[in-house]
Amino acid sequence: MREIERNPYTAIYHDPTQQLVALKRSSRHYPSIEVLEQNFERIEQALGFVSKHRSVLLVDARDAPLRNDDTFDGAFARGHARLTQGFKRSAVILKSAIGVLQVGRLSKGYVRPVSTFTRPEDALLHLGVQLDLSQLTSR
Repeated sequence: MREIERNPYTAIYHDPTQQLVALKRSSRHYPSIEVLEQNFERIEQALGFVSKHRSVLLVDARDAPLRNDDTFDGAFARGHARLTQGFKRSAVILKSAIGVLQVGRLSKGYVRPVSTFTRPEDALLHLGVQLDLSQLTSR
């Protein structure tokens, strides 16, 4: 597993052996919608070399702050849809049932559904990968 991108909001890792992309979201709030959109653009650029149709995506968003306003929801849904599009499978790990409901609501219109989990072992099983999540740090 090697780190391919890091910024104050997200750390991105790639394991070519398992064809796994892992994102770890930090607890830092986005100060604006523009910063959120820029972060999704940076993630997309960093993943440009990844063959998405052969890879799986794991997003560990347990530390992500909850936010629930229409402007944020729209920008997040657009960015997250672009991020997950094309991966063989994807899984998002969330801290609470509230987070699961929010991501479920925001991802309703996605081409391929996003699977959400509160138990990391279930997300890893869903993706068919093995990973010590303590390897992923957002700081």
